[in-house]
Amino acid sequence: MSRSDEVPEEDLWERSRSDVLDERADSLMELAQRKKNADDWTLAKNLYGSATDLYKELDRQLDAGHAIYSLGYCQYHLGEYQEAVDSLKESLALGKELNDSKVIAYSSGPLADSYSALDRHEEAISSYELAVDAFVEIDDQVSAGINCLSLGELHGIAARQTKALECFIRAFNIFQTGGDAIGSARAKDRMASALVELGDYMQAIEHIRDSINAFEFVELDARVAHGHYRLGWTLNLAGKYFQAEQPLLTAIKMFRAEQDWSRAALAETQLAYSLIFRDLEAAQPEATKILERVASYFEAAGEIPNVLHVNSIGAERLMIAGEFLKASAIWKDILQQALEIEDHYSTRSARVNLAECLLETGEVKAAQEQLGLIEAADWGENSLELQRLERVTTLMMSKLEESLNIDVAN
Repeated sequence: MSRSDEVPEEDLWERSRSDVLDERADSLMELAQRKKNADDWTLAKNLYGSATDLYKELDRQLDAGHAIYSLGYCQYHLGEYQEAVDSLKESLALGKELNDSKVIAYSSGPLADSYSALDRHEEAISSYELAVDAFVEIDDQVSAGINCLSLGELHGIAARQTKALECFIRAFNIFQTGGDAIGSARAKDRMASALVELGDYMQAIEHIRDSINAFEFVELDARVAHGHYRLGWTLNLAGKYFQAEQPLLTAIKMFRAEQDWSRAALAETQLAYSLIFRDLEAAQPEATKILERVASYFEAAGEIPNVLHVNSIGAERLMIAGEFLKASAIWKDILQQALEIEDHYSTRSARVNLAECLLETGEVKAAQEQLGLIEAADWGENSLELQRLERVTTLMMSKLEESLNIDVAN
């Protein structure tokens, strides 16, 4: 057969019916590749399946491996995740038997994606680890870096932020080895995310700024807008409220230009936060109007977790002002809604803040009950929330000790 990319498609279809099995199999494989490149996943899947059967019959095991992992890749894109797992496990086993790093790499990567889609995260992690090493071995730095980022994301979901950071750093190094500036910038952004969880805001800020510069150079506006939002948000966490304003205004402008209303509203929420907390003595009518407007938007959009986040800012402001009774009512409402939508993060956060309000208003037993429902391990390595939990737990112990001393004195 002449070069496959020079063969007209009608000739390939003709050859796919050839009596010569090798010619038929190779034609089916080439047709499948073309259909996959055209995003015709269903036809590509069927063609890869036919090619697989012929390669097995011809005992062309390496080609069978290529066809099977391609079949699994199509099944993944069609949302047939369990079928993809079955195909990709078969091709991976064949790749290991043949000691072929390419088959191993291109099997384990989509296998990890399929496990992840099925929420089988620990199996996905093992497959991503295998994929990263295999892609590095075949010198496919882009795929190695992408799989390493996915590996870090899963460690992050499992609240293993230190491990996630290690993966993101490795991804950055891999992308740099391959001369991939965009991949390196993506890795920097994810490194910042892990560092925020670990409480290292200043280093996170530097990484975000680096990623913004890279994305600006290659004119990836969506990434630039997201970077400015994350920069403002992180500056707020670091208590640098005045510095947060400009990147947040930039993010709002860019999100609105793209009609990305939800992200624009999130950036406006952070802007209101910076306005409020830079001067807690001021009334901040502008910030109040922003929060009312974005809360209405999130409500209309059905984005209830974001509504809860907006409401939490008001509750936090009341707590700082010492108005714990009013704050308590808001936290109770947030807790109820968070439980209804099974938002575990908001539930834990509401419980610990409600417990603090209850302690400050003398309801020690009720506060103890709320804290008893929080597992510190669920926060993983989230430094900010762990510190908050520790502070409130210490406050509870102090209140209990005071109560005990009063009882003894009486």
